[in-house]
Amino acid sequence: MRIIISSLSDIDNKISELRRSALRTKEQLLVLAYHKDAISLLAHMKFEEVGCDPLDSKRQLNLIEQLHQTFTYLASFLATKYLLKKYPSAKPFTLNLGTSSGLDIRSSKCGGIGAEVFAAVNPKNNDKLIKDCRKISSQMGITHKYVFFMCPGFKSGRQEDDPQFPDVSIVAVSEEYI
Repeated sequence: MRIIISSLSDIDNKISELRRSALRTKEQLLVLAYHKDAISLLAHMKFEEVGCDPLDSKRQLNLIEQLHQTFTYLASFLATKYLLKKYPSAKPFTLNLGTSSGLDIRSSKCGGIGAEVFAAVNPKNNDKLIKDCRKISSQMGITHKYVFFMCPGFKSGRQEDDPQFPDVSIVAVSEEYI
């Protein structure tokens, strides 16, 4: 899914959609938890569509997919907020969410801005940080290269640069929204 973000209010609206979907899923889980035994509840959470699309609360989705997408989307929105504040003349930003091809965040203005984004328990899991640094570093025609990540225990802000990728800024976005 490709989304265009031009303002902080666009981001606030998208985060509100994430919250609506999360609330709908919470309500469905409460009903299921009341009516199902523990294993049956877990089976429904794993195999059935008890969740919903993070940006469309009317569309059912597997809970595990909703979890993954919600936090990746949230990290992308927070990363875009960071970029909008740092490069206000670079709008609009194009976000490629889910399985859309291309960089996760892109603007052709200000010499070109590109970013990869992920949410994980640890940025080193599956070498995700290194893989994203390698991907963004290899992009031509982009002056400002970023990798944003959301992981528990990391404060929002610029992290120590990786000497292997001196042209990439690594930035944590926080789950402070909770």
